[in-house]
Amino acid sequence: MNINVDSLNSGFSKEVEFESNIALPKSLVYHQDVYIKGKGTITNSYGKYTFEGNIIANVVFNCNSCLKEFSQKIVFDMVEVFSKDMTDDDEIWVFSSKDNIIHLEEPIKTNLLLNLPMKALCSENCKGLCHMCGHNLNEGDCGCDRDYIDPRFEKFLHLFKNKEV
Repeated sequence: MNINVDSLNSGFSKEVEFESNIALPKSLVYHQDVYIKGKGTITNSYGKYTFEGNIIANVVFNCNSCLKEFSQKIVFDMVEVFSKDMTDDDEIWVFSSKDNIIHLEEPIKTNLLLNLPMKALCSENCKGLCHMCGHNLNEGDCGCDRDYIDPRFEKFLHLFKNKEV
């Protein structure tokens, strides 16, 4: 995921493709190792290099409801600007002018984290875990009496009993 821009003159662009594994920050929701595949164009515009491309990431999640492990493809478009010169603009990534290589790993990680789902579910109709015994309800009923109401919360049942909603 490194692009050598040493021979890329101003006003020109080149196609790039890459495949790699990257490590995301540690989380309980997703696994750290993610397979990335990308394709795009890098364009030199007077010393500012713009990468425009499409990224496909295969992320392994733990379901937020039933904790089952599942894999999901995350597809997103990415447009990032790089420069050799230091700048006050937070939108521009700075890279070293010594080696003339743009490293895409950090921008891809940032964009991937922004495109992860807020709630990772193995399926739309995931039933989750039994709150009594912890059995995965997607695999069948466990037989627990889940109609039990904690006496401390019993008053809430009658709160709106005689009122129209």
